[in-house]
Amino acid sequence: MRINFFVHCVLACALTLFGALASAQIIDVRSSKALDESALADILKSADIVLLGELHDNKLHHEARGRLIARFADHRRTVISEHLPAPNQVTFQSDIKTDLVAAGFDTEGWDWPIHQSLYEQIKNKGLSVVGGNLPKEEARRMFLQGVSSLPERMAKTYTQSRLDETAERKLDHDLVEGHCGKLPDKYLSRMRFAQRMTDLSLTHNLLDRRPSLLIAGNGHVRRDYGVPQILASVAPELKVVSIGFLEQGSGTQDLLQSVSGQYDFIWITERAERKDPCENFKLK
Repeated sequence: MRINFFVHCVLACALTLFGALASAQIIDVRSSKALDESALADILKSADIVLLGELHDNKLHHEARGRLIARFADHRRTVISEHLPAPNQVTFQSDIKTDLVAAGFDTEGWDWPIHQSLYEQIKNKGLSVVGGNLPKEEARRMFLQGVSSLPERMAKTYTQSRLDETAERKLDHDLVEGHCGKLPDKYLSRMRFAQRMTDLSLTHNLLDRRPSLLIAGNGHVRRDYGVPQILASVAPELKVVSIGFLEQGSGTQDLLQSVSGQYDFIWITERAERKDPCENFKLK
């Protein structure tokens, strides 16, 4: 009985450990080596700018980023949020939802409370949170008017950080896929421009408040066509670390190969339960 009980305990512990490893995994994309949260946090402490991606509807991504931020960020580091318009700043003085809404957070658009755990950790660490996204009216004006509408600083950075042909093709592909393959060619160049304007806005806010960290969608933290590409063009001396938050799917090696050159690290979690986003998709 003792032997059977011992074997049962060993198996139970092994299965628990296996389940934990299977549900979340952090990998250095360049070396393909796995690491734990503590080791990753130590790396991030010395970075000038940290970029944390997300799949917006995966609660596990927000929980993981909150834990990571609690490990490495101190009061000197400002959080730049894609979820808020620049230059709004969050004043934490009541409940988190109310404070975020006061700073321009769209609870319906961002499916509150899925981000709540992330902002709770940020609040508990006493970090400043500043919006990095373009205000809606400003974004709309740039979308309609194009390059001629850009402020001087943004126009200069846009020119300095133009995408090469390969990166532009990848961005175009992802924009089309992100619209369920139904994005007409006549809209593609404008959508690409809009994406770049968002990345420029995020970049400038990160640069103005460093040491800083960004919380944004995975597309914005990609090294080939996102914020890191712009930073490499205008501030190559800075230490920038990008982390993509992904979901389990194909084998790890296939996943690593597919994201090569996109992120420094990837954090893989279980998949979120979601309906097919393309089932009733209509281009507005």
